[in-house]
Amino acid sequence: MNLKTIVYLILLGMIWGCSFLFQRITVPVIGAGMTGAGRMVLAALTLLAVLVLLRRGLQWRARWRDYLLVGSVVMGLPLLCFAFAAHSLPAGYLAVLNATVPMFAVLIGWFQGARPSASKLAGVFVGILGVAILVRFGDLALSWQTALAFAATLAATLMYAIGAIMARKRFGTTDPLVMTAGNLIGGSLPLLPLAAMTAPAALPTPGVVGALVALGIVCTGVAYALYFRILRDAGVERATTVTFLVPLFAQLWGALFLHEPVTWASAMGCAVVLFAVALIFERVPGIKPRTAAPVPVLAK
Repeated sequence: MNLKTIVYLILLGMIWGCSFLFQRITVPVIGAGMTGAGRMVLAALTLLAVLVLLRRGLQWRARWRDYLLVGSVVMGLPLLCFAFAAHSLPAGYLAVLNATVPMFAVLIGWFQGARPSASKLAGVFVGILGVAILVRFGDLALSWQTALAFAATLAATLMYAIGAIMARKRFGTTDPLVMTAGNLIGGSLPLLPLAAMTAPAALPTPGVVGALVALGIVCTGVAYALYFRILRDAGVERATTVTFLVPLFAQLWGALFLHEPVTWASAMGCAVVLFAVALIFERVPGIKPRTAAPVPVLAK
């Protein structure tokens, strides 16, 4: 892995780690619906601008049904769930729970008949242990609100894994930038009525607006473009390394800017979940990969 790829991976981890921080700023003021829809619309406009510069068509007439269905499952609903959870969970918790996507991918593959290796199966059980540490021993008081927030994030990561399968079946070799822009548009459409119904009565402060703009343009639009660049230059296995960086940066940004405490439980839960991801990707020293590492859906 050359220096340029390493810099891109670190930059991407920093950007996606910020996405959970910005949600903690926007959601309490403008609501989950406006946050989810706003970031998707802004990201879609960003990628559409890129497509115009590259002279690539969106193929909306032919693919709008696929964009609407896949975009809702892999982007719209999961991002709404994460925005809802941002009311109650710290940014670091959200990022750690987001890293459970590969675990659901393994379970879905197993259900479909693809028996996982011992390392992948161990990773699923270790990941469950990491989530349990966060829920049981974290610094948050377990209430119905936090329980719903935990459930919403896990539902989102399950939809990410399901959406990855749907995207592979429906889009095949479609240009990733075209597919992502179309899914962002399709996934944002069902959120627009909710955003309108829950819009705040007063205009938000410039800081909140800036956080939403950064969340949409930088953390979603630009981040996807950067991720596709890494995929092209370094391949799938190296691109998935960012999965390990996002929770670490999210914990760091939350502590620095939102003064969220980093307790032994949150640190231990993060470490256990990341170890689980390493087991699933078969990147633990001494474990020989049986198959290529799965590609996580990285829609933060």
